[in-house]
Amino acid sequence: MKHSIKLTAAFPAIVLSFFAACSQPVDDVEPGVSLALAEHRAATVSNINYDLHFDIPDAVSEPISAAAKIGFDLSDTSRALQLDFRESADKIHSVTVNGEASGFEFRDEHIVIPAHEVIAGRNTVDIAFEAGSSSLNRNPDYLYTLFVPDRARTAFPLFDQPDLKATFDLSLGLPAEWTAMANAPVETSTRSGPGTIVRFE
Repeated sequence: MKHSIKLTAAFPAIVLSFFAACSQPVDDVEPGVSLALAEHRAATVSNINYDLHFDIPDAVSEPISAAAKIGFDLSDTSRALQLDFRESADKIHSVTVNGEASGFEFRDEHIVIPAHEVIAGRNTVDIAFEAGSSSLNRNPDYLYTLFVPDRARTAFPLFDQPDLKATFDLSLGLPAEWTAMANAPVETSTRSGPGTIVRFE
């Protein structure tokens, strides 16, 4: 039996729609940072600043509430923006993009921000979250970070690849009797209720 295909006037429109769909960028999301993702971000994301705040409780069993204000320049808005965060979705409390609540997704260790929410030029993403503890090395008497080679993403959301350099602003809410050190001098240390807020230069 021979099979035939009847071409109608609608066929050119179907073909054009198919090719238009194929030309749209595909936002592949997978665990870790693929070479394709790293290369795309290195080519389109620049001038990154992380303004981070962590509230460190006295008890190791208590969660660490945190906030990140991520500022960056973006040259390509054709694809969704992926931030790396190797934690569970329930630890992300809110995401705001350029002052508006985000319709983000959390998939395969990434906070995926829709392309229409970012702009060409300067962007700011604010994230309220619970910090992961796996690379914070929490003990009853001390806490220290160890972020090599790719473990920063377990503590806070970021672009976790070595060719995307960034500046950092760091503040910590601490129990009053704790001492904090970072790789910059202390800028201010002020009492806040029963604790202390330390901001580094």
